[in-house]
Amino acid sequence: MKKERAENINLSSFIIVATFFSLWVAVFFENAIEDVLAYFLILTFGILHGANDIKLLQKTNTAINTKIGFMTTLFYYVLFVGASIFFFFYLPSIALVLFIIFSGYHFGEQHWVSKMAKPSFFHSLLFLLYGLFVLFLIFSAHAVEVSAIINEISQRHVPSDYYNYCLGFFGTGTLLLSVYAYLKKNIKFNFLKQTFYLLVLYIVFNTASLLWAFAIYFILWHSIPSMVDQIKYLYGNLKVNSIKRYVISSLPYWAISVIGIGSILLLFNGKVNTSLALFFSFLAAITFPHVLVITRLNRK
Repeated sequence: MKKERAENINLSSFIIVATFFSLWVAVFFENAIEDVLAYFLILTFGILHGANDIKLLQKTNTAINTKIGFMTTLFYYVLFVGASIFFFFYLPSIALVLFIIFSGYHFGEQHWVSKMAKPSFFHSLLFLLYGLFVLFLIFSAHAVEVSAIINEISQRHVPSDYYNYCLGFFGTGTLLLSVYAYLKKNIKFNFLKQTFYLLVLYIVFNTASLLWAFAIYFILWHSIPSMVDQIKYLYGNLKVNSIKRYVISSLPYWAISVIGIGSILLLFNGKVNTSLALFFSFLAAITFPHVLVITRLNRK
């Protein structure tokens, strides 16, 4: 227990220090440099954290460990990703809304699940509201750019004020539900620490470019903690050998995903809004099944 607590403290310290370093990058470097760093981190750590889903499913379901079970699971997983891409092409508005909802829930789940006594409807609602609150912190800080990307994907214009209204709604909902859960003793957290974290994110999001702001949260606050949890779940510890095994087992799926996203970026390199729109669309397609896998594991 003491070892796990020490690991959590070390991870939190690393995230804070790395976030302030990222803030320094945002202050002293141009947006173009930030975007290159963001793409690099998302294509490495970001994609890697979701590349071991089938291995995680094999851990929970022994039937998947057979050759037929593995191939069947892989087929359905790829089919799900393909259907998600198809969805973005033909029903982009609905797909975009679902992507934001799924991502919000997933971010909130990663942040709060270890602090919960047991899963419940109110906890799931807190996951969703908190994750959407963080996303709209980013959206409201870069409203014009976000609206341009949304318009590129769905051909719909979203007024800038909309993000602030949503931010207030999700922030209020998060506050009320977290206080309710805390009073019911269904959740344990330090209110001042959580407030400090959100203040840090607010400063970073309003200083960094849109892509760099997203990358900071996605990599430091979500992907790395998620990988730590996955490695512990799969191998029981965070030793170097366990990390190596995790990376090696992820490489084939990671490579396929990176080639797909990299091709999109190269194809539309000169069109900023288009390349970002397609980039996030592809990221969404591989996010949908990952969210379902992690949610299933957490409920088990």
